[in-house]
Amino acid sequence: MGAPDPIASADQLKDSLKDDYSYPVAQEKAQKLSRDLALASVASVVSEKGQQQTQEKIDTTAQIAQQAKDISDEAQNMDASQNILKAIAAQNGLIVSMLAEQRTDSLLARQDNAYSNLMLTQVADHLDSQRKKENSEEDGRLSLLHEVVLNARLDPTSAD
Repeated sequence: MGAPDPIASADQLKDSLKDDYSYPVAQEKAQKLSRDLALASVASVVSEKGQQQTQEKIDTTAQIAQQAKDISDEAQNMDASQNILKAIAAQNGLIVSMLAEQRTDSLLARQDNAYSNLMLTQVADHLDSQRKKENSEEDGRLSLLHEVVLNARLDPTSAD
């Protein structure tokens, strides 16, 4: 479909930046690239041009459906079975065309869904990383507190 692979692109970016930046900075830049790719995918749908293309697809689908109905109406008035078979064949061609359009739209929706899942994964990774950092900070504070408490109790010059 011509869309870049956001995971491979992010990995390539991380590899190329690892010599110049720390791992967290390289990872952040790779995640920004993934977000930009997802934003471009969204923009292709919700931008003015994307909305116009969507409207054209809707109009084309409506025209195909109307043509199929018109052929069906005409076939009701036909007497020769060969003409009726030709009408059925024309209808089938239109229906296949419409189904092909639906399949294309379905595949594009699947790609958009994959971009959304990628972004959600990045959010989850970020939240997990933040939670681990907070846990480490809490462990450090507890360790310091234990050290202070033990030193205060073990001080032989204490008045206890």
